[in-house]
Amino acid sequence: MSEATKEKPFSVFNEDGEIEAIPAEVDHFVLLGVGRKCDLDTEALETKFYELNRKLHPDFFMDAPVAVRIRSLDATARINEAYQTLKDPIARVIYLVQLESGKLEENERTPPPELFEEIFEAQEAAEEFQCCVDEEEAENLRERLNAAMGCFSALRDGQHTALDKLGAAWDEAMEKNESAPPEVVRKMRSILGQRNYIENTLTSLKRALEESE
Repeated sequence: MSEATKEKPFSVFNEDGEIEAIPAEVDHFVLLGVGRKCDLDTEALETKFYELNRKLHPDFFMDAPVAVRIRSLDATARINEAYQTLKDPIARVIYLVQLESGKLEENERTPPPELFEEIFEAQEAAEEFQCCVDEEEAENLRERLNAAMGCFSALRDGQHTALDKLGAAWDEAMEKNESAPPEVVRKMRSILGQRNYIENTLTSLKRALEESE
């Protein structure tokens, strides 16, 4: 996959202006004609998306044969999926890493060992807080939850900073038409594999605090 860093964009329309069936192996980057990089020109991405969407508008195919209408609907769905994925920085990086090295296992039942204790304590405090009736104890738990929120928010910010640095190294390799550095791919997979646990923990803490107000 890493050798194909500058694949020719896929043309949804052939030379006769007819819609082409989009093969399953055509990825989002190739479909929207952008480089397989972490940092994208989002304005160019949006321009390409709307250009294709206008050309594929259902009004143009109302009287077309069924097969053509099906291809137009399929193309529209594929282009929408590609745009929704690539316009979001995190979704884009996840998709890029999975293209390079296979599907991420973000939904494993066991949290990362290095975060297990912190996540367990935060979730336990959130559960206790929701059931607490003693005002003094509730205030202590609220302080614990706010401290945990700060801790996990800092972890999330640190992840984003690390991904930005790794993404820059990735893009530098792509600019040289080289393979993504294996160590960069490994570190990105590790970070992305943890992010669900951090996001879910932050959501639980926030919900517990909001419900107490």
